[in-house]
Amino acid sequence: MTNSELYQFTFQFLVSNETSVFHNNFKEKVILEEEVISKFIRLSSNHLIIPAVYRRLQKTGLSDGLAPELAEHLNEILQLNIKRNDQILQQIDEISFHLHKVGIEPVFMKGTANLLDGLYHNPGDRMIGDIDFLVRDNDFLPASEILLNIGYKTDTEIYDDIKTLKDYPRLFRADVPADIEIHRLPVIPEYSRWFSAELIFKEKKQIQGKINCYVPSGKHKLIQNFIHSQLTNKGHKTKLVSLRDLYDCHLLLKRVNLNEVLTEIKEVKKAKIYFDLMQSLLNSGINLSELDKVSKRFIEQHSWYSNHPRTHYFYFKFHKTKDLITNRFLKAFVDKTVFKNLFTAYPQQAS
Repeated sequence: MTNSELYQFTFQFLVSNETSVFHNNFKEKVILEEEVISKFIRLSSNHLIIPAVYRRLQKTGLSDGLAPELAEHLNEILQLNIKRNDQILQQIDEISFHLHKVGIEPVFMKGTANLLDGLYHNPGDRMIGDIDFLVRDNDFLPASEILLNIGYKTDTEIYDDIKTLKDYPRLFRADVPADIEIHRLPVIPEYSRWFSAELIFKEKKQIQGKINCYVPSGKHKLIQNFIHSQLTNKGHKTKLVSLRDLYDCHLLLKRVNLNEVLTEIKEVKKAKIYFDLMQSLLNSGINLSELDKVSKRFIEQHSWYSNHPRTHYFYFKFHKTKDLITNRFLKAFVDKTVFKNLFTAYPQQAS
């Protein structure tokens, strides 16, 4: 099985119905092949979908075909993730409560928003990096002060005007599982011109049974999924698309109408490529010639690079280096803020 075939097979397994006959085929092609199961587990780990994959293996009885020590290890990861997500939900309750006392409404985003909104079959399916939430511009500094007052800290030195930041420097506390990122913009400034905080607040959804806890509408969660995966994290350029992002995308599309979403996306051509890639992964028999020419080309390149990892490594490094030089070092000559931050680390991409 080639890398691109395994990538597709893994995605299909992740989204397949738990009673699907697909799992018999999966058993023959993956579980019974020691080399393939090793690659399958490594791929799932790299794409941060191990808990969801292993829970599906358990549900379908396919975990019985794994080596006992491997099954035990994967089950431990799943149970730890379930526990961590439960603690994250408690952490969100605390944040919402303290912000509520001063009249600040947080809109939780990305993975935490999906977790709060019941997007997943099981709360343990999603691996969460940190807690991202959006506040209105005039609540940005007060919200950070609230969290600092309840014990959160930051070790990031701020050089420029804090009011110009997309998000407050990462906050952490020793007794909670997740770091916090407070956003005044939902995405980087380049894309916030057409996907703004005001737009998200206008259609925010309150989570039932929770105090002062909001998430974006399903439509806006899907748009942010695309922006995060393909634009901010450069998936469109590097041909490296996270299966975790695609899984979220697949689940969100069950709740919203894609055509309505596309009308609100400025980078609509890139968005169509992203959604076409997902559809091509779902449908093994899809005829690529029926797709838009640019989608067909992207899917073919994505598949080729998957099957040539060494070449893709250098391709990926080239684009990372190019972005570093263009967006960091060259800009430092004309932008004092960039120059001051020249030797600080890039912020982590979390979701």
